[in-house]
Amino acid sequence: MSYYAEVAPYLLRQAKGRALTVKRWPHGVDGPMFYQKHPQPGVPLQVENTADLLRWVGQGALEWHAPLGSIDEPLVHDWAILDLDPTPPAGWEEVFEPARLFKELLDLMSVPFLLKSSGQRGLHFYIQVRPLCHARIMEIVGQWAAMLVQTDPNLCTIARLKRDRGRRVYLDYLQNGHTRTTVMAYSLRATPNASVSAPILVDEMDRPPTYW
Repeated sequence: MSYYAEVAPYLLRQAKGRALTVKRWPHGVDGPMFYQKHPQPGVPLQVENTADLLRWVGQGALEWHAPLGSIDEPLVHDWAILDLDPTPPAGWEEVFEPARLFKELLDLMSVPFLLKSSGQRGLHFYIQVRPLCHARIMEIVGQWAAMLVQTDPNLCTIARLKRDRGRRVYLDYLQNGHTRTTVMAYSLRATPNASVSAPILVDEMDRPPTYW
């Protein structure tokens, strides 16, 4: 509870105008979990202030996820995302090389980006864009992902089925879809050491998710 009280200003900034999804463990992380998107039928889950946030945390809302579109315009996004998701037994270290390749591609195009860990195995690239239809954003990021796969098909993949990925890093450009949500920066994750989905710098990628 004290952790979420401290990071509330940063979470609330991301949550503004978004229909949120929480993962709740009302009996603790050793008990059952369920997703919740609506506090009551037909009403999207929103938090407007710290009191709202902490009320949900007190009810076992440990993880916080948000879409890229707003409640008013869910099909129009102002951020693009590429989710680098290593397929087990691959882990954090396998993410480094495709992340480096994607950084080089963005640098060549003079596209600024932000990085954050998923708090588990993955890494998220966030790119601020002018408001644009989610389908067009997904198409563009999908083309970038395909370029990375062509650069080194043994390193990464856009195969949707896990059985087709092997140990390669999955480049999930489909996270740009309007029905998808992504864990919010500073949200805790239900890991043994309560790791955090943390904004990071490029030169901090060598620190594993458990560091945060």
